[in-house]
Amino acid sequence: MHRVCAVLLAAAAAVASPALAFVPAPSASSARSRTSLSAEEEETCTIQVLMSDTGGGHRASANALRDAFNVLHETEPAQFPLPIHCDIVDIYTDYGPFFPFNQYVPLYKIMAEYSFLWKWFYEFGATPLGLWMNELALETFCFEPFKQCMTRNPMDVRRNDKRADMVVSVHPLCQDLPLKILNELDSNRASRSYGRKTPFVTVVTDLGGAHPTWFNDGADKCFVPSDVLKDAALARSVKEGKIVQYGLPIRRGFWGSGADDTKET
Repeated sequence: MHRVCAVLLAAAAAVASPALAFVPAPSASSARSRTSLSAEEEETCTIQVLMSDTGGGHRASANALRDAFNVLHETEPAQFPLPIHCDIVDIYTDYGPFFPFNQYVPLYKIMAEYSFLWKWFYEFGATPLGLWMNELALETFCFEPFKQCMTRNPMDVRRNDKRADMVVSVHPLCQDLPLKILNELDSNRASRSYGRKTPFVTVVTDLGGAHPTWFNDGADKCFVPSDVLKDAALARSVKEGKIVQYGLPIRRGFWGSGADDTKET
């Protein structure tokens, strides 16, 4: 499993800024605030993992990635000389401004109980109109609250003096808006459409089918677990060179041992 994370970082490092290489990114604010960072914060690479607890798979995948990132510094110190710290956040529950955004988890449970509701919302949300309405609503109401999330210090979430060096999404509704936020942050508010330097990677946690919102060509890399989802990414105009096909993230107890650790999972 940790091989997947090594490839994830190496793949991102090939396409973006030196922060990907993996040197900690500068503070999100001024030089004065950078001096307030501890030595541990200065010498740790940070990754923010965006998800929501709409089903068990998203957090399970986030935890599996975190566990694998945690061992990279120990197992491959030449390639990853600094320790890696993950900040996993349910961005909708913790930063959604009001209903329905901050109630996605209980709403998901209701729709899971009444499958016709789930079917209607899923299918309508996959139409051009549904995708447009979702993007408009999120940008209108959630941009500023989500920006607070993405500017928090991954090692001390009470502060916003250092952003994550890299962002990973393991949820279908964590692509479009986070990419726009990173564009604005990295371009010093010049644009929400371009200017991003912070690496951004999508790890698709569905297997046989995936909602269109999983796929955004603005991501540096899109990890998919199957041929079906590779085709789905291509259909959504994700460039083939950005698509990396691996299995689903699995928790540490299933990694295996010895030579099995080096196999792709």
